[in-house]
Amino acid sequence: MSNSTNAQPRVDSELVPGTRIDDYTIEKKIGEGGMALLYLAVDAAGHKRVLKIPRGSADADPASLVAFENELRLAPYLKDFPYAHMPVVRESSRGHYLVMDYIEGVDLWTHLRDKGCASEREAIAMAKKIVRALAELHARRIVHLDIKLSNIMISPNGDVRLIDFGIANHLDLPDHIYESFQEPKGTPAYIAPEQFYGVRDEPRSDLFSIGALLFEMTTSRLPYIDAQTALDVVKRIRRTPVSPRRYRPELSEGFESIVLTCLENLPNRRYASMQNLLEALEALESDQRIVPTATPSPAKMDEVLPYADHRGVLLRFLRRAPGERVDRLDDLKRWIKEHRQQRAALPYRIVVALDITEDNERVNALNHRILCEAMRFAQMQRSMITALAVLPSQDVGMASGEKEMQIQNAAYQQARARLTDVMRAVGVPQGSYGINVRIGETVDAISGCVSDYAADLLIIGARERSALSRFILGSTAYRVLTTIECPTFVVQERALSKRSGQAVADTGPPPARGTSASYVAN
Repeated sequence: MSNSTNAQPRVDSELVPGTRIDDYTIEKKIGEGGMALLYLAVDAAGHKRVLKIPRGSADADPASLVAFENELRLAPYLKDFPYAHMPVVRESSRGHYLVMDYIEGVDLWTHLRDKGCASEREAIAMAKKIVRALAELHARRIVHLDIKLSNIMISPNGDVRLIDFGIANHLDLPDHIYESFQEPKGTPAYIAPEQFYGVRDEPRSDLFSIGALLFEMTTSRLPYIDAQTALDVVKRIRRTPVSPRRYRPELSEGFESIVLTCLENLPNRRYASMQNLLEALEALESDQRIVPTATPSPAKMDEVLPYADHRGVLLRFLRRAPGERVDRLDDLKRWIKEHRQQRAALPYRIVVALDITEDNERVNALNHRILCEAMRFAQMQRSMITALAVLPSQDVGMASGEKEMQIQNAAYQQARARLTDVMRAVGVPQGSYGINVRIGETVDAISGCVSDYAADLLIIGARERSALSRFILGSTAYRVLTTIECPTFVVQERALSKRSGQAVADTGPPPARGTSASYVAN
């Protein structure tokens, strides 16, 4: 994973009109997010541009920080994408920021708020434009993973643009979001069921979001409640989505079928691709007379479904073979297991646990040697290195919940920056490593990282300690070796006095997947 874009132009306060950044003159602020501010600017030629510049706050949300890094990383693959804002990464003395085309118009959420929910004809016409854009995006091997009304821009002439690629995934690059977080990212009411379980390489996940978007466009409602907790997620997955005809009986059965097919729990029950969905929309548009706009009929969530809805749900259930009529959650977990087994061979995963709680010669030398060992093993086969730092729980005293979060976020940002500096100093190739920061007890955090990323090899350092401290406190390295089921390579600090910062002699190839072994470098 490329980490060349971690240094950004931190803005300590909002930029005022007239401020110059490189060749751009700021006109006004037009938006803001967790990590960045959006400014309307004019370039030297007088053209309007949008600048996306990171906040200066050291306590910004870590997820927003990583999402901005991801946008910077994907920008070169979108600079000629006609359905986006043509982002270009610029670098100044302040760091990196994004320059984007200025798109006149409003987002789809605002459009529908002002004009009311769409008729079936309008929804199909708009959906075709969005689906064409996503089909082109998928052809470029990029999955958006956060399609929703507010991430679709509508220009005055009706053109569609996709925005906010913060959690998007390029299928031919290391997944920047996955490498940083295990928790699902995206808008819970829109993302596909498999995204809640960490699947981020499935283009049909965007099809699910299109189903939710079509539902909301025509009913002003969402097909599911917002899932905020683990229990909410399970309930949502187990629940069959309600038909949009429950709230708009005048919608056609063909439209209902398209929406519910997109909202299928399993990706292989949705359309095969965006192109297939586009063909279904075009067929519906050309083969059927569509009822014009009508006011949505009021309905409550516990009302009885109309007969047509009952019939559609029943027929969809009966079409499944008896063996398929199982718990929807079990069904999904089974699909995820099969999906992961069918993936192309994943890189050999090496987790390296680095100590960044101290900054002195001994710790830095040990970290250097740990990474040298990781690079040596990585050169033997296609590999991915996960650099892990574990922070102790922050002592926030009497701080409020908001202040506590700010303290934790600041510590996370500092740790991430420190890890990036360490990796660069050792010369770990860009695109071959990920950064992972966790808070909590050291051994538990290392165990969680090894499990989450299905590590093939763990490399840790062993600090030299007195016999008394080992007797009283125990050794972290010893507890790792005795509690974590993963081949482990231990780099001992006592060797540093002889060969500080140098790789030890060759100890052989890395252990094969599925084996259990421990190695010690002296």
